[in-house]
This record gives sequence, structure tokens and C-alpha cells, in this order.
Amino acid sequence: MSRRLVSAAAVIALVLCTAVPVRAQTGFGVRAASLSVTGDHVEMDPTTAFGAHVALGFVPFLKLQLGAEYLSGTATYGYTPAIPGSDIEADFTNIGVFLDVRKPFGLIPLFPIKLVLGGGLNYNLMSYVDEEMFNDPPVGGFSPEDFSHVGWHAMGGLLFDPPVLPFTITAEYRLQSIKLTDETVTSKGFVIGLTFGF
Repeated sequence: MSRRLVSAAAVIALVLCTAVPVRAQTGFGVRAASLSVTGDHVEMDPTTAFGAHVALGFVPFLKLQLGAEYLSGTATYGYTPAIPGSDIEADFTNIGVFLDVRKPFGLIPLFPIKLVLGGGLNYNLMSYVDEEMFNDPPVGGFSPEDFSHVGWHAMGGLLFDPPVLPFTITAEYRLQSIKLTDETVTSKGFVIGLTFGF
């Protein structure tokens, strides 16, 4: 009998732990990301992105975020078919706009650290410091507008959500994909975010 009670108590505790809602938070925040970008024909030096976001927590079970990130760096382009010495290095700036939905999981009641999973859509607006180098690229080359496309992203990480403080901190790993005409460019790395609620 005692084993059944222990088993029943364990099941109830598990249900309560996973069903406990996470505090809804509407607010604004800032973020920083360390990203690595690669594709079939392009590789960008690891770089740091900075951004801001608005968090919309209308219900305790989901969080909606709308924001933007800025980064700059150097991209190396290789052509197909390969032409010896034809790789081009170009400095670029990029503004990425994103919209995602996140699901926090409170695994232990009243414990301020939660698991969070989510994903959404992103749009990247890339421009180049010296666009003249793209005026007459080799056969199979790229044009700068190739990298202004809609993509998707998925993320997972931890949410520090203390009930007595007016902010939350997130530490996430994000994978982002952009489908181009002849390749898929992926961006991955860690993102740290700070959101102030109101």
C-alpha cells in the first residue's frame, strides 16, 4: 500500500511541477549573441551581435518576442565552380528582425530557473561596405541581395525568472536558417538576454 501511495504522490508531484505556470511578463529587453555563420559557398567570421526586443506575456504559458539584432563582420565567398584565387572577402553589416514564440517549463514549483524552448521567423537585411566588388563577379558568383531573405530559427535554453525581481535573464542556444537560391546559410550560437517587465 505504501508503494502505491509513494507512486501516486510522485505522479501528482510530476504533474504539478510541469503544470505550474511561469510568471507572465510584458516588457522590453536587450540581448547579445556570439554567432557563427556558414553556408555552402560563404563563411563569416564569428562575430558578436547586439539587439533589443519587446516581450509580450499575455498568458502565463507562452511568451512572444519581437526584436532586432545588429552585427558586422567579414564574409568570405567561394564560387561554384571553384576558380583559383576567386574568393572574395567583404565587410558587411546586418540587421536581423525576428519574431518568436517561447514556451517556458517550470520543472520545480517556485524554483526561479525554468527550461524554455521556442522558435519563429527572422528576416535579415544585409548590406556591404564595398559593393563595387560585386559588380562583375565570376560565373556562379553572389550578389549582395542574395542574403536578404526570410528564414526560421529554433532555440532552447534556461530562463532565470525570480518572482521578487522585475526582470528575467535568458541564456539560449539558437539555430537560424536562411534558404537562398542555391544554398542554405545557417547561423548558430549563444544568446544572452535581459528583459525588464512592466
